[in-house]
Amino acid sequence: MLKRIFFIFLTIFFGYFSYAQQDTISGNHSSLLIKNGTHVIKSVVTVTKSLTIEAGAKIELIEPGVIVCEGTVDILGVDNNIELRGKKNAEGIGLIIKGIDPGKVLISNAVFTNLQMPLFFDFGWERSEVKINENRFIKNIGKVSIIQVLNPPFNFNSDTLFNNLVISNNLFADNNAAIYFEDLKSDHLKIEFVNNSIVNNTIYGFKNYNISTNVLYGRVDQFYTKYSAKIEGNSFVGNYLMDNLSDTIVHSANLGLYGTEKLFNVKGNYWGGVTADKVVKGLYDQNINYTSPKAEFEPWINEPNNIVPTHIYSLKNAATDVEFADTLVVKEPVKGFVLISNKPLDLSKSVINYTYFLDDTSLKKTDTTLSFDIQAVNATTNKLNVTRQVNATKKIGFYTISNLLDVNKNYVSDAKVGYASYLLDLRKRKILDEIIRNRKAADTVKIIPKELDSIKNQFQKIEAPQKSRFEFGLFGGGTIFTGTISNANIFNNEMNMLFGFNVNYTLYSNLSASLYVSSSKLSNSDYNASSNDQIARGMSFSTSILSISPSINYDYIDNRLYTKARRIRPSVGFGLDLVSFNPTGLYKGKEYNLQTLGTGGQFIDSTKAPYSLMALGYFFNLKLKYQLSRLNSVGILLSFHKSMSDYLDDVGPDEYPDVNALLKKTKTDPDAAVYFSNPTSRYINKGQLRNSPTKPTDSFITFGFFYSRRLFK
Repeated sequence: MLKRIFFIFLTIFFGYFSYAQQDTISGNHSSLLIKNGTHVIKSVVTVTKSLTIEAGAKIELIEPGVIVCEGTVDILGVDNNIELRGKKNAEGIGLIIKGIDPGKVLISNAVFTNLQMPLFFDFGWERSEVKINENRFIKNIGKVSIIQVLNPPFNFNSDTLFNNLVISNNLFADNNAAIYFEDLKSDHLKIEFVNNSIVNNTIYGFKNYNISTNVLYGRVDQFYTKYSAKIEGNSFVGNYLMDNLSDTIVHSANLGLYGTEKLFNVKGNYWGGVTADKVVKGLYDQNINYTSPKAEFEPWINEPNNIVPTHIYSLKNAATDVEFADTLVVKEPVKGFVLISNKPLDLSKSVINYTYFLDDTSLKKTDTTLSFDIQAVNATTNKLNVTRQVNATKKIGFYTISNLLDVNKNYVSDAKVGYASYLLDLRKRKILDEIIRNRKAADTVKIIPKELDSIKNQFQKIEAPQKSRFEFGLFGGGTIFTGTISNANIFNNEMNMLFGFNVNYTLYSNLSASLYVSSSKLSNSDYNASSNDQIARGMSFSTSILSISPSINYDYIDNRLYTKARRIRPSVGFGLDLVSFNPTGLYKGKEYNLQTLGTGGQFIDSTKAPYSLMALGYFFNLKLKYQLSRLNSVGILLSFHKSMSDYLDDVGPDEYPDVNALLKKTKTDPDAAVYFSNPTSRYINKGQLRNSPTKPTDSFITFGFFYSRRLFK
């Protein structure tokens, strides 16, 4: 008893002593030196001039702990002996680089782990040079980004200091997020992403594979011509898109490109395979979306070089010498594994575990450690022969080879076999388990359960609630008529107010449907034109319009997710218009409805009829939304509307009517009808049209601001 009390006392003493030795860092600093030792950050620590972290420093970041640096950064470790780590279950954020400073950012031989956002270059940052090399970004829990690089400030002076950013020889392994560059082509940022190992990362999204659900992605635009990012010598292995809703593997996810550029060079990288078919599976480019740039990946390298951090890039069945497929279903015991790495491994502490289900339907499973022997085939190839087999019942499971190191005792990511199929089976079992529990609950309260769907249908229904997809918006702005009575320069035309509301419904991650209802006024005069012929014609009009406009929109950012890093969300759309209108004009101080006057001779010719005051049309719109919060957003919108009617301004493809005939046939206000048919009484050639034959239909432009809100969480 005394012995036990002594050990408890000793444990408490050393625990307290260890805690007392920790240095808690807080507040604002001009210069901050973090020395060798253990440190804790629990709040926002701001450094305005210089941040230095010495070799041997261990920094624990506890939510909302973050370091914000506005000046130079020197984080120079030895053999990865600097560590920035998030506390378990209270993970801190990471390091933020912001502001303009002529200094440098140098980060090497540091480990970033268990953080929300390890390294973030905030919008408008600028440094003369950034070098991030020989670091380890491993097991970070945040789902936004591992490294995120936003744009430096724009400057018309091309001779100003530009940012030279090099990310080289780093290991990115077992993280939950991507490496994101706002622009991979830039006039102010020269990027080199070279000789990195990007291994076994999972990017979380939904079932549809898109640009942002890749471990490396960014924009590539034609109008940036000076610097194109160099992406070369990297190794991409085992990076996958994971479905948020089902926790299952969806797609290989290595590189995503978007923007206006046609081609982007990513030659000389290892993409996880030796065939073009396997390479393209993990590239989101023009092959999937015709609006994206094409990734020029050929020629690629067939195996990673020995410069990049150590990792396993091929895992084969020892019995057949065939590489294990990603979709392999493991039921039969595997007798051995062949591990192929780019550098020699230290397997002295390695472990093989086999996890499998115990029966056909339940969630009961077991995790068994297997015995094996190691046979070195060559310096970078090892055979692991399993000497103890399990799973006599032949249920679905997966193997994990863990506790791997390289010869320098550096971290090497685990190797898994059959994991994707295991997750799918686990998902089905969870659904069945939920069905069974619901049925039992219904039986308990004497409720007859509803007929159950098939497993497939149940699986498809596990989605975001339907009501959370609705969004309601109000908008206001202006309209400019660009039809027959208008100036070619849109800014010389009359502008009128626009008001309306819309309802938006999210169909898929990047596709939504909208219904716009708007009220506005269109008006213009030939006297605003720059053409002498139009001025001589002298026509003018005004009409109130009410339009109902359904549309389909493509959203460039996943519209079901909200992250502070992606508040700006552009979209484009196409839709149809149903427009009600009634053009009017002024004559001797009185306003007349022009359609009832037959100003184009509609009542003179018995074969003609008055034009309809309802018109169909179509439109294209561009919207830029800024997400204020998960539910609220504001933005700007611009749309071009083309009407299938040429009578929005009353001036259609009709010949100037004969004045005498117009006076005889017009039942009401014949003098007004004669005036509006030819306001300037100019000389008319026989058969001359009232409108321009080069503009067969009318059009108008709308623009403005909007506020929108999701109706339900």
